[in-house]
Amino acid sequence: MTPEPARRAVALMVTLIVSTLAAGCDSLLDTSRDLAEEAQVLVTGTSPVPLRVILSNNFTNIQNPDDGTITTQLIIADTFDLTLPIDHRYSLGNNARIFVRVWQPDSAQTADVLMRVLLDGEREVYEQRATLRDAYLEYTFTYF
Repeated sequence: MTPEPARRAVALMVTLIVSTLAAGCDSLLDTSRDLAEEAQVLVTGTSPVPLRVILSNNFTNIQNPDDGTITTQLIIADTFDLTLPIDHRYSLGNNARIFVRVWQPDSAQTADVLMRVLLDGEREVYEQRATLRDAYLEYTFTYF
């Protein structure tokens, strides 16, 4: 290939890559988009024991290269033991993300709960009802 066609091919590839990135990452380029600042965790129902609530806005997701499963690794987290009903607000931080785990740690007793997560007190992004016995509900949210 002569130098001029090679330059054109490289320029075309760069243009395609930049166009693809711009189309796929509009939230990074569009500064007019409002990002949520706070998550509200609401848990109602019945539980004979306090529930452990783990919240973080500082975590990373790690993908296992063998089977593709993703594990969330908490870097810093806040942990609370709370009785129902729970209405807790938590900052999404500079990275606009949240990890929420509501855990019923007792293996001898059962809790029936409804967990909801709202962003900025308005937009519901998660709602799940469950019966928990040494089990948890978990939600992770990250703006892209």
